[in-house]
Amino acid sequence: MSRYMVMLFVVTFNICGHVFLKIGMNQLGAITPTAFLTNFSRIFTNIAVLVGLFCYVSSVGGYMVLLSKIDISIAYPIVTSLAYGAIILVSFFMFKEPFSLTKWIGLVLILGGVLLVGTK
Repeated sequence: MSRYMVMLFVVTFNICGHVFLKIGMNQLGAITPTAFLTNFSRIFTNIAVLVGLFCYVSSVGGYMVLLSKIDISIAYPIVTSLAYGAIILVSFFMFKEPFSLTKWIGLVLILGGVLLVGTK
């Protein structure tokens, strides 16, 4: 599997992890840090939360494969930046979160940085 396919896998599963955790926590409602332990069983029996955790674990596994193929100084910035940019878009379209001009500018700068880091 090429490093680009592995990178796509890592980013996709990272994004899915975030999205499913958000869906699960929206289903459960707001939880304070002190109430986390009292709600532990509710949180970790929620299907969306479990799917999100599975996606995270899968993403980490793929990231380990990616690190065996390329330098961490290339892998980390690219993976995190692409995931961050995608999360901004997903949060806007799926969760109707605000998407300001500042976020647009930041997203363009981040993706520009990815191009700079990713090219030799």
